[in-house]
Amino acid sequence: MMEFTESNLRDLLATVGLPSSEGGEELERTFDELGLDSLARMELATRIQDRFGVDVEDRITAEATPSLVRDLVNERLIGAVR
Repeated sequence: MMEFTESNLRDLLATVGLPSSEGGEELERTFDELGLDSLARMELATRIQDRFGVDVEDRITAEATPSLVRDLVNERLIGAVR
C-alpha cells in the first residue's frame, strides 16, 4: 500500500518554495504562517494529485497545516484500498 510519508511531504513542500528545516514544527504551522500563498498551495495539491492520485485541493487552505494534509492524503489512500 502506498503511504504519504513525512519525507514525501517535506520533498513536496520544498518544491513549492518552503525551505526544509531540521525540526518538525513547520508541519504544525498553518500554510499562511509558513508564507505559502494560494498559488503555492495549488501547486502542492497538483503535485499530490499527480503522484498519489488524491485530490486535496479544496482542503489545502491558508488555515490548514502540512501535517493535516499528510493525514488527509493517507486517509484517502487507505479508503481507496478498501
